[in-house]
Amino acid sequence: MHKDKKLIKTTRRKFISGVGFVAAGFALRPFNLFAQDEAVTFSLYCPEDYLSKKLLSKINKIIEPEINEVCFSSPSNFELSDASYDVIVGRDSSIENLIDEEKLLELNNDLISNRSFIDKKFLTSSFDPERKFSIPLSYGAIGIAYRKSRFSEPPSTWRWLLDSDKYAGKIALIGDGRTLIQLALKYMGVSLNTNDPLWINQAEKLLKRQKENIKDFGQSNGKELLINGEVDIAVLSNEDYKTINDSDIEFTFPREGSLIWQDCASILKSSSQPNESHAVINSLLEPENGKLLAENLQFATPNLMALDICKDSYKEDHTIFPNTQIIERFEDTSIIMDFDYEMMIEEMWDNILDA
Repeated sequence: MHKDKKLIKTTRRKFISGVGFVAAGFALRPFNLFAQDEAVTFSLYCPEDYLSKKLLSKINKIIEPEINEVCFSSPSNFELSDASYDVIVGRDSSIENLIDEEKLLELNNDLISNRSFIDKKFLTSSFDPERKFSIPLSYGAIGIAYRKSRFSEPPSTWRWLLDSDKYAGKIALIGDGRTLIQLALKYMGVSLNTNDPLWINQAEKLLKRQKENIKDFGQSNGKELLINGEVDIAVLSNEDYKTINDSDIEFTFPREGSLIWQDCASILKSSSQPNESHAVINSLLEPENGKLLAENLQFATPNLMALDICKDSYKEDHTIFPNTQIIERFEDTSIIMDFDYEMMIEEMWDNILDA
């Protein structure tokens, strides 16, 4: 984690206090000198360890203000509160919330020429359809983690987790009902973003039937159960898989497709430095910088020019990139849907838990 630098600014209270000192007999200075005393900084809010020191240094050379990097530890700890930032890097769900709250600046793509390096399939999304407010920097997906010693070949299908008793009692799913229903929809061959009650009802029936074969159904501790040897196969994000230190645990992407997550860069409306903010995002998309970012994180990059110059060991890592034949079956999702959809999903999940 990079050591955070203090963001220097003059508050109204401090300014009034300063005027008071002048009134008390201190030497009067021209008001324009107060502005000269303020240190201009550029504030970047991003995940902990997302940017290496080398990459941060390279980006800092393209703008005049010094970059003040402020970090959060995990996507669930993303919290702007009343802090003032220029560029933020956040998970898709956090970005969508900020879009909904109208806190993000619409991007000027004329100032982000390196946007052309982004794979076209990532230039639209469920949470930001026209990519007006966000630029994807990295992505990953939910897949299947398993114990190699228990399988003769990778279990690269949702069937073994959602529609089979072959590994009864040795299967772990996840405790998030909405995501689990979406994965069931994907297994059945429809979009995980469908709001068709007939298909969602079929997903409910599928999960009810499979419930008796699942270890601790409704829980979200598949990673721990797998590490402890209590299960042999589990639903897991490849991001979480990367944190497991067990050579017997492997990861595969299901051939039916799955749910993609993304980390994206955006600019807050409150930024006083929009030109510098666009320049920083554009710099993050420079091929050499994109390569540094990708290889440091070991997340998949949507930047085709950066990917082209990455090491073969990175490009060929099957736990980072889904097979090219199935990547088109992977989808991102929106967390902000209409009220009827949310109520339907909540009711279906309650029905599954009560079954």
